[in-house]
Amino acid sequence: MRESAHKGRGKTDSTERVGKYNMKESSYKSYDELPLFLNAATVAKVLGVSAHPGRCGLKYKQWPKRDPIKNYFQLPNEIFLLGLSPGALAVYSYLLCCENRNTYQCWPSYRTIGRAVKMSANTVRKYVCELEERQLISTESTTVTTRDGLKRNGSLLYTIRPIQLALDQFYEQQLAQMDAVAERQRVAQVLALRSDKCDSA
Repeated sequence: MRESAHKGRGKTDSTERVGKYNMKESSYKSYDELPLFLNAATVAKVLGVSAHPGRCGLKYKQWPKRDPIKNYFQLPNEIFLLGLSPGALAVYSYLLCCENRNTYQCWPSYRTIGRAVKMSANTVRKYVCELEERQLISTESTTVTTRDGLKRNGSLLYTIRPIQLALDQFYEQQLAQMDAVAERQRVAQVLALRSDKCDSA
């Protein structure tokens, strides 16, 4: 009697669970009937649910939510119009990442920048000079006081300049180059006309 009652109660509990969670009864009766390799469709068939996550009520976020203020920096779109070298672009990006958003300044050392962009200190110095020539940044020398009271040269203080200054200089240089090319073409045409007159004479 106890055995039959136990069997009946187990069957009833199983039926109640299936009805409660809207699950279908699996067609597999033992573990030996399961296939060797399982995929989403097979697992869904065993569980009696849909293989599509939207149909079975499973929701997930593909991209983690990011803070709109922290953990990112802005890079001007116009920076790609200036024809910077890849190294200068990498150094400029790191300086923007380090800058104070209120003062537009930062002071990482050549070695710190080099570790971030995988360059030597001398290579970083070369690209810093390129950025200065392009009017993208300005630098100032700093000093530090050691514990012994001695003053030593510190890292450069970088100030990120407005991108419009670099654009104005770039466009002025482009116009100057166009004027120089036009002048060379004009001189070449004048010389060609003189040469033709001399040949005809």
